[in-house]
Order: sequence, then C-alpha cells, then structure tokens
Amino acid sequence: MNRTLGLIALTTLLAGAAPAAAPPARVEIPHPGRGHEVHISGAAVALAADDTPVVTWAAQEADDNVLYAVRAGRGAPIRVNPAGTSVDSLHQAPGIAVGPQGELYITWSARRPVPVGGLFASDLMLSRSTDSGATWSAPLRVSEDQPTSHSFEGLAVAPDGAVLVAWIETRDGKAATVFTRVTEGGTRMTDTVRLDAGETCVCCRVDVATGPSETVSVLWRRVFPDDVRDMVLATSADGGRTFAPPALVHADGWKITACPHRGGSIAADARGRVYAVWYTEATEGRPDVLFATSTDGRRFSPPRRLHTTPASIPDQARLAVDGAGRAVIVWEDATAVRRRIVVRTTRNGGRTLSPAQSLSTAIKAFAPAVTATRAGFIIVWHEEQFPAIKTVVHTMTLEATR
Repeated sequence: MNRTLGLIALTTLLAGAAPAAAPPARVEIPHPGRGHEVHISGAAVALAADDTPVVTWAAQEADDNVLYAVRAGRGAPIRVNPAGTSVDSLHQAPGIAVGPQGELYITWSARRPVPVGGLFASDLMLSRSTDSGATWSAPLRVSEDQPTSHSFEGLAVAPDGAVLVAWIETRDGKAATVFTRVTEGGTRMTDTVRLDAGETCVCCRVDVATGPSETVSVLWRRVFPDDVRDMVLATSADGGRTFAPPALVHADGWKITACPHRGGSIAADARGRVYAVWYTEATEGRPDVLFATSTDGRRFSPPRRLHTTPASIPDQARLAVDGAGRAVIVWEDATAVRRRIVVRTTRNGGRTLSPAQSLSTAIKAFAPAVTATRAGFIIVWHEEQFPAIKTVVHTMTLEATR
C-alpha cells in the first residue's frame, strides 16, 4: 500500500502505576522521505543503554529501499544500510535487539541479483551500534553466500553476548528454518543449523527468544501433510549450539494452500516459562489470535483466544515478557474502515489476562511491536495522519501482583 511517510511521534503513557512527575512527552521528528509516496515496513524497537528507545523500519525512497533507525526524541532518522545497497522486502519489520553491555543489533534482508530460473535472492545482514543507536557498523552477512532468499528472521542476544539469528531460506527446493550464533560482538560467524527437517511455511516470520541460563526458543510455522500449517517450537539448552526436535504448539489444523504471511511471537520469563502468540484460522476458517504458555517448551497449555469480537479481524500479534512473568500482547484489530492497535496484559505468568484495550486513536493504525525493558514495556506502531504517517512509541508499566 502506498503511503506518505511523514513524522515519528514519541508518546509516553504510564498505565497501572503512579502518575508521572512530568506530563507525557511527545516529540515529532521530520522523516527524510517526507513528501514522497512510499511503501513502509513495520517498525521494531529496543531500549538503548542510555534509556532511549531506538526504533527501526524500512521505507521505499525513490527506487531504493532504505533501512532507518532513530533515537526517539533525540534527532533525525539515519540510514543504516550502506549507500548502493537496498532492503529486499518491506513485507516485514527489521529485527532489533540489545546485548548485555547495551550494544544494539539490527538485521535486515538485502537485495541481490536473482539467478536465472530463480524467484528470489537476498542476503541476511547484521549491523551493530555501540553508541546507543547514534551510528551503525558496516553490515556483516549472516547467511551463507547462496543466490536464494534469506529473510523473515528472528533475532535475540544471549546473556554471553552471542547474537542469535534464525531465518527462512530455500534448501533442496524447500523452505527451511535455519539458525546461527554470531559471536565476538557480532563479527564472527558460526555454522548454521537446520531446525526444520520437514518444510517451513515460506513467508511466515520466525521468532527467537532467550530464557534462563542458556535456554533458546525458536518459533515458526511448519507445513504438515495436506497443507496444514501450524506453529512449532524448537528449544536449546546450550545457547543455540544444538536443538531438540521441534514440538507442536497446538494442533490448529489450519489448512491453506498458500503462505499467509503471518508468523508468531515468542518470549520467556526468568523461570523459563515460555509464552507464545500466533495467528490462525484453524479448521473453522475464522481469523483468530491465540495465546498459550509452556513450562518446558514441549507441552503447551490449551490456547486462549485473545480476540473475542466477531465484528473485526485480528492480525500481526506480537508479545513481550519481563522476568517476573508480566506480559504485554499487541495486535491489529481491523474493520472495513478502521484499523486500531489493541493490547491485553498478564501480570501472573499468563494465568489471567486483562480485557482488550485500544491504544491507538487514529483511524488507521498498523504494524505493532513490543519489547520489555527494566522499567516496563515499549510498544510501537504506525499511524496514518493524512497526508502523512507517524510512528508512535508508547511506554507502559505494569504493577506486580500481590
């Protein structure tokens, strides 16, 4: 969809906590592409070492797809991908994650020439910032040098500083989920590990999360016989060096002879409890966003529907969890006229969920993302404010349960 990319806005709202000492801050930052019709990807966010939210997205500028990062409220967006390179696809947000020393990492899929007889070709790239997002290193190619697609990645950083990346690529004529560790400050590659012995749904984004000690979880949509496409989870107890065979999150039985472009989201708390949210149409053909938890990454609780109204359609669900088991889940809620961002929360490890609450006020709000921080949660999304688009950064805190 063509959009005019205009402004980024920073808003702060403390929910369920004492009133802030200062009124909510709102900062509008002119975007480099202002005034041009562009396509825009979803946004992603992480908290820098100086407590500044760093937001990233990709946008079409003339004939170039540019990866931007901005320190919200601290200056103008800057280009991350080098001149002469182009982001391959705007169908997904870039990846962003923070390391144990406050270093930031961004991933994106970079365009490369498509070989004769091929359909897609891209390289998965990784850049690092050691100054809270003010500047970014020259990118490292994470994927192997093969003329095929490497994209729809998940990104996390282990407690030892290893960058953990999983993505989808075509191998032997089938889409596969692969994983690698990047060590030494995001500069040294290790061998890739194929996680899916079957076939991965080719454009449903993968997600990666870390847990206590060296636990790593990877979530993706697998293609089962008869074109059933349900979510599976693979876990590692050694920091991503080896993985157990993937386990089915839930037998939705969603049969679709196509790739729905809808992955899932995964996170873990300090006790190792895993939280998963995903889109499905199950066997009824009804759009749903489901939520489930697991204490071992193998057996999940019966899933609960997050979206309960028949008057709208849910999409693009994401979640984040803090160490205490407080979680924030966000998604798009769409009708023929409006799209809004909806949130539900849990403060007790997923046992109970708050009612759904709308966060956005614009007629069209889309592409939410969320991350947990030391002080709470940061939620981002895009909003249309005709004739421009802004990106909203919204901070939420949750009180602990007694």
